[in-house]
Amino acid sequence: MDKVTNISQDNFDNRFLFVIVAAKRALQLQKGARPRIETGTRKPTIVAMAEVLNDKVEFEVPVKHEETKKSKKKSK
Repeated sequence: MDKVTNISQDNFDNRFLFVIVAAKRALQLQKGARPRIETGTRKPTIVAMAEVLNDKVEFEVPVKHEETKKSKKKSK
């Protein structure tokens, strides 16, 4: 597998979100979760980044409470 060094804007609008998702997945791998893709390495951080970039990890972005209020006001 190639090194994971380039985070495309197509995959993630926010690099910080990528880091958070990959870090949480790396912790899961360290605790014994099985990798969802085959890579040339066993390093959890590299495997996690590759999984996230290949859309093998699902995640949700929580909506802020204030944004919910604003959207409700606009719909009225």
